[in-house]
Amino acid sequence: MTSAKESLSELAQSVHTRLMELLDGMDYCLDWKDQEDSWSVRQVVYHLLGTPPGGLNGVLKGVLSGDLAEYDLWADLDNITPQRMEHDRGTIRQEVEQHFSELASALASATDQDLSEKTVVVHLKSRGEDVERTAEELLRRGLEGHWQGHLEQLGEVRESLGFPTG
Repeated sequence: MTSAKESLSELAQSVHTRLMELLDGMDYCLDWKDQEDSWSVRQVVYHLLGTPPGGLNGVLKGVLSGDLAEYDLWADLDNITPQRMEHDRGTIRQEVEQHFSELASALASATDQDLSEKTVVVHLKSRGEDVERTAEELLRRGLEGHWQGHLEQLGEVRESLGFPTG
């Protein structure tokens, strides 16, 4: 039987690989939108890297170390800054690589017991709710739900631009 730690590591690696595949060849269209109210590739990537605040990697590290007991989560922030608007695909790819390297490192330091017992309170500001989540729940919800949904969104952008979606 696969441990939670192994399962989450495989899930993170799968999401990482898929994101990198989706970014391949998108250099010239990082800011393209098919509609005014839709998000560009850049906005989606920085939304993922910065949600929850500090990134999934930073939050996991904080939960596992005991340094993070709670955080605020606002829905639908693109986390774009003037500096990030200047980043090219190479810089963005480096940031993605760093995110997943730090996530893998945090997971490597965890035990299955850590993942199932260490918790954080998430203040869902857009919903007016507070929920407690284990480190495992945080990662599964983040990677299987949030990240997968946005990977599908990036696939749709690629398709709109005539790129193969794999």
